[in-house]
Amino acid sequence: MNAAHLITTARDALAIRSTHEQAAHTLTVTTTHGPATHTLTYDSENVTVRHDDGTHVSVDLTSTEFAEDLDALAEDRLARTGSLGPLTLRLGLGPVAPRPAELSPRTRLFILSIHARAAAHRSGLTVNQVLDLTTLAYEANDIARHDNTRSFHQLSPYEHRAAAHALPFPHEANALFLAQTARLAVRTMSHNMQPHPLAVELPAGHFGNTPAWLVHQATTRFRDGTTNHEPRYDTPALRAVLQSLAAVQTPTAGDRLSLYLTDPPASTTGCPLDLDPIPEGAPVHATLPGAVITGEQLRRIADLLEADEYVVQLRAEGTWRLPHHDEAGILTRRQVAAALRRARDSSRPGIIWFSRDSDGTVYVSDTELAARYLPTMLMPDHREKHCPGCHTLCDLAA
Repeated sequence: MNAAHLITTARDALAIRSTHEQAAHTLTVTTTHGPATHTLTYDSENVTVRHDDGTHVSVDLTSTEFAEDLDALAEDRLARTGSLGPLTLRLGLGPVAPRPAELSPRTRLFILSIHARAAAHRSGLTVNQVLDLTTLAYEANDIARHDNTRSFHQLSPYEHRAAAHALPFPHEANALFLAQTARLAVRTMSHNMQPHPLAVELPAGHFGNTPAWLVHQATTRFRDGTTNHEPRYDTPALRAVLQSLAAVQTPTAGDRLSLYLTDPPASTTGCPLDLDPIPEGAPVHATLPGAVITGEQLRRIADLLEADEYVVQLRAEGTWRLPHHDEAGILTRRQVAAALRRARDSSRPGIIWFSRDSDGTVYVSDTELAARYLPTMLMPDHREKHCPGCHTLCDLAA
């Protein structure tokens, strides 16, 4: 069964059955035993739909084309694998401003332990500093694992210790922070591996009926393209972080969370055109800098574009490059907005991604191609109608 077809019929069914004002961005179908055959099948009567405002409801989608497709999919999967699990599909790009996840005392302590342990590996620390950070990491992890009775007001000693070491100890966290914390955890756990991994990849799945990142099925990817399954990453601390991440950004069928262990390459010139926040060897779509641009924001993308003009760079062979002089390389705000909307309209949801970095640079990438749009105000020596790369006079404007 084609995933794109399932998504289409799911949207059609929701257009008829759902009365919610907000757009739906994911849905989850659990399994049940059919009343007639008593065989395992998908439960189209109780479909959980998540909306852009953060709410979720149960919708009856029986007697729709989507329900028929689910029955066919269930039969096919049972015939091929002998098992059938829940199914989560992505219907849209996501909410306008995803709500941060509220963190339990246990998860906060796990996050502190991850950041303290990583900080202990920094260069230039004294023996006492390493000892303090290692002790803090061990204590926070141990209490989180074995003491579930602690309330928020009992964590004040750890708030002071975290502040003393400039470590995060948040009450809530967004998807970017949680993903970076997960990356920090696997990077620290991999520091003594030889050869050193390029990335750790986690498939989307379910714990029970809840969408989740399956850390117990983690795949370690190396620079030479080889992979293996590594059990070391399946720890309570990382599971807690990933659980919060899944609550903010729902994992859907076919998704993979790629946690890259490498740092972005250093720039020797300091020029914005040479700065590259993408980790070495990583695809752009898996490591988009800044905040994700949602589907609703794309519909009014001009509101997020602060500059009057932008320089275009295309991704090729792991670096950012300017277009040829006979191609448009400098675009107005309106032209960038139109280019981003065209990219959205020509791709399926979940196949193309957009983000905006803190300096105003906008990134767009699918699984094969990528581009970024840098505000010309980031380049003090930029002159109108001059190439921002070689500074020669040329007509780069579109």
